Amino acid sequence: PSTAPSFKALEAQVRARIAREAPGDVSVDLIDIATGRRMLIDADRSMHAASTMKVPVLLELYRQSRTGRFSLDDSIVVKNTFKSIADGSPFSAAAAEDSEQPLYGMVGRKTTIRELILRMITRSSDLATNNLIELVTADSIQHTMLAIHADGMKVLRGVQDTAAFRKGLNNTTTGAGLARVLESIALCEGMAPVTCRELIDILALQEFNEMIPAGLPQGTRVAHKTGWINGIQHDGAIVFPTGRTPYVLVILTRGIADTLAARAAAADISRMVWANLTTQSLAGEAAARRVATDSIEPLLDLQRRYAMNALTTRRFTHAEFWRTVAPLFGPGSSLQREEIGRSAENRPIELVRFGHGPTRVLLWSQMHGDESTATMALADLMNYLANARNEVRTTAWAESLTLLILPMLNPDGAERFQRRNALGIDVNRDARRYASPEARALRDVQGRYQPQFAFNMHDQNVRTQVGNGPELTAIALLAPPPDNTGLETAARARAKRVASVIRRTIEPLVGDRITKYDETYNPLAFGDAMQSWGTSTVLIGSGGWDHDPEKQFLRRVTFVGIAGALNAIANGSYSSGDVRGYDDLPANGTPVLDLVVRRGTIVVPGLAPIKADIGIEFEDALDWKRGGKVVDVGDLDDVLARETIDASDLFVHPDAVMLQKGPDGRSALTIGMPARFTIRRTAETASPLVTSIGQP
Repeated sequence: PSTAPSFKALEAQVRARIAREAPGDVSVDLIDIATGRRMLIDADRSMHAASTMKVPVLLELYRQSRTGRFSLDDSIVVKNTFKSIADGSPFSAAAAEDSEQPLYGMVGRKTTIRELILRMITRSSDLATNNLIELVTADSIQHTMLAIHADGMKVLRGVQDTAAFRKGLNNTTTGAGLARVLESIALCEGMAPVTCRELIDILALQEFNEMIPAGLPQGTRVAHKTGWINGIQHDGAIVFPTGRTPYVLVILTRGIADTLAARAAAADISRMVWANLTTQSLAGEAAARRVATDSIEPLLDLQRRYAMNALTTRRFTHAEFWRTVAPLFGPGSSLQREEIGRSAENRPIELVRFGHGPTRVLLWSQMHGDESTATMALADLMNYLANARNEVRTTAWAESLTLLILPMLNPDGAERFQRRNALGIDVNRDARRYASPEARALRDVQGRYQPQFAFNMHDQNVRTQVGNGPELTAIALLAPPPDNTGLETAARARAKRVASVIRRTIEPLVGDRITKYDETYNPLAFGDAMQSWGTSTVLIGSGGWDHDPEKQFLRRVTFVGIAGALNAIANGSYSSGDVRGYDDLPANGTPVLDLVVRRGTIVVPGLAPIKADIGIEFEDALDWKRGGKVVDVGDLDDVLARETIDASDLFVHPDAVMLQKGPDGRSALTIGMPARFTIRRTAETASPLVTSIGQP
C-alpha cells in the first residue's frame, strides 16, 4: 500500500528502527483520524493475534447487548470447561498461564458480563475471554469483523485451546485488521456516543503499558490492548493527544527473541509517531484536505457550554422556539431580530443578524417543518454569539462576517411537524413561482443582502445508506449545481471548498458516514437557485445516528460543522481547500429497513413453527413505539437494516393484530399488518419474555 507524502520521512525513520530488530518481523499501521493520512509497514502480514483478539470480542459484546440479546449487567455462571474447535474435546484455561488469576476462584459462581469484560481487557483474563466468546460465539464475532471491513482479524476460538493450536487453528490478525477495529471504535461507527466512550474507557484501563504508552508523554490518554505469547509482542492503541483528534497506532512483532527488545522497539516507534503528529504542521496535501482552523474538542466544548437545553426533542412549535431564544435579544445584545414576513397562517418569519463584516453568510433551517435538527443547532449558535461576544472567535466573526440566520422558515409546518406549509406547498420546490409567503421571504432576504455564502439546512431519511455499503448516512452535503449545463462556476467551486471544510471538521465525530446528495439540477429548489444567483451554497442534511431518536448528537455535529465552516470563511482558509474533499464523497444510497428480527422461530397458532426473519418499518423511523408495520418475512440475510435483533434459538410470538383470518377461520401472518410481537425462550406463550416490539 502507498504512503501519503507527508509520512514518508516518518516511514523512513520507523523502518530504520525496525531494521535493528532483524531477523524479527514488525508490522505497523498508523491512521491519523484528523486528516485520513495513513502509514502502513507490512500491515498485511498475518500473525498470531494473541490477546489482541479480545478487542473484537469486546466490540461484539456491545453490539449484541445493543440488539437486546442480553444486558451487560446480566449475570452468568463462570465455567472453565470448553469445547475445542479442533475435535470437540474438552479443554480448560490454566491459571498459571493466565495474567489474571483471581477469577479462577469464582468458577461455578455467578458474576456479571460487565465484570468479565473488565477482567478480559484490563488484566487480559483468558478465562473471562473464553466465557464471553461462548456467550457471543466466534462466528458472530467474525461476521462483525467482516461487516466493519476488518478482514485481517480472524477470531476462530477461545484462548488456550491446545488441540486447535497444534492443528494451526489460531486467532490471527494483521496490523491493518486490528487498526480497522480500533478505528471503528474511535470513529464511533454504528454505535451511540455513550457506547463509544464506554469502550474507550475500558481500553484505557488496561494495566500493561510497556509498549505504545511507554513512548508517550506521561499522562497521555491511551485506549489500547496488548497481546503476547512466545515470540509475539503486540499492541494496538487509540492515542488521544491534548488539543487534537486521536490517532490509531498498531505495532505487531514476531520472532524477536528478547521480549524487552520488542517492547522497546514498539515504544520507540510510538515516540516517533507522537513527535511527527504533534509537532509538524499540516502542510501540502494534508493541509489542503483539512483547512478548518479549530480542532474538534474546542468546537465540541462550545456546543456543550452553549446548548439551549430547553430544546431536547425534535418536535417544538414556533412559539416554543422563540420563547426559548427570547432572552438572547435583550438590551445591548449582539443579536438583532427582525420580522421579514408572515407565514400563510400569519405567524412571523424572523431573521436574526450578527456582526458587521463585509462577508455576508445566510443560514436557513426548517423550510420543511418536520426537519428541525439544524434549528436546534442554530439556537445553540445564537446563544454562543449572544453570550460570548468578547471571545477571540466571535470578535473575529463579527469583524469579518455578517451572519443572517433564518432558524424557522416554515413555522406553520413546524406547528404540525409536517414537511409542507399550511397551503400544502413544499417551500423547497417553490423557487420559481414564489407562490408561498415563506418562499418570498427567503427570496427577499437574498435579494436584499446578496450574501456571498449560504447554508441550506435539512434533515433527510434516516434509513439512507452510505453508497452501497452497510453504514447509514449521518450527514449529507451538497454543493448544488447552478444550472443543467454541467459547467463549474466560481460560486459552486467556493461552495465545494466550504463543503470540504465541513467534511474534515466533522469526520472525527461521524467517520465515513458522510455522503453527497443527488447533484441533479432542480430549478424548483432554493439551493440550486441560490447557486445560480452567485451565492455559494452548501446544503447540510442530518440523517440518523444510532440510539439518537431526538437527534441531539447530530445537532452537535451540525453545530461543529457550521462553526468550523464559519471560521474558514472568516479567515479565508477555505480557499486553500481541495474540492476533492467534496467530490470524493460517496453518494447517498438507497433506504434500508428500520428493523430486522433475524433467525427467530415464528409461532403462529394453527401452523407449524418456522424459522424466518421479519422486516419492519416504523411510521417515524426514529420512534419505535408506534406505527411499526411488517414489510417482509422470510430469508432476509442480504437485507440491510438500521437495527437487528438476533433471535437465534428464540421464538417470535405474533400478537393477534399481525394475523388475518381466512375463510376457514385459520390465522395467517400478513404483510402490512402492525408489527406487534414478543420474543420468548420457547414456543409456549407463557415462557420467559426476552423482549417485545410494538407492545402497548
